[in-house]
Amino acid sequence: MELTKEQLLQIDNYVFSCGIKYYDVRTEIVDHFANILEQKLAENPDINFKKEIQNIHRNFSDRGFSNLLKDKTKAVQKKFYKATLKHLITFFKLPRILISAGIFYALFLLMNLFEDKKQFFETFSLVALFSCFIFLILFFYRNKKKTKFLALERSNNFNLFIMQLFQFFYYSVGFRTNESFLNPIHNNIQLTVFVLILLFYCSVNLCIRRIGNL
Repeated sequence: MELTKEQLLQIDNYVFSCGIKYYDVRTEIVDHFANILEQKLAENPDINFKKEIQNIHRNFSDRGFSNLLKDKTKAVQKKFYKATLKHLITFFKLPRILISAGIFYALFLLMNLFEDKKQFFETFSLVALFSCFIFLILFFYRNKKKTKFLALERSNNFNLFIMQLFQFFYYSVGFRTNESFLNPIHNNIQLTVFVLILLFYCSVNLCIRRIGNL
């Protein structure tokens, strides 16, 4: 016996009241409840629907929904990491490898315009860090009234991690000696690291945009 929209909404409200605020996790639980309730209603159409929801909850697991939420969080993180890595690899394949090489070459030419290479790296790492910060503010502002998704929250936390990488890159400039900034090999290595972090940042945000459009 298929459930009505009102019955599905009743299940959803109950799960929400139990502390499951994430829509993607709540949908999975509602589907689980609905499948059981459809079978029970087919056997006995006169059952107390609300009471039966509570009975299913009690039998769901020893710790209610907490175990499912924990497992779902791990699964979402694993899936997001794989998707981010997949996007990152595409930057080293045609046609995106041309874009990656173009970014590196443009920064390489720009770096050579600076007599003080330390100033170049400090400036660009600060610009990158500031850009990440502005992006996060705009993203949180656009999505603060939308339905909460566990996948979206996990990806935003990952974006904060990349901001820390840019911050670490900025501080790493201060650990270099003046002699090292005169060495083209050292400068090219640090420039490569910067481009890799930048590509990693782009990969993360490609995943975030896909999740945000759900």
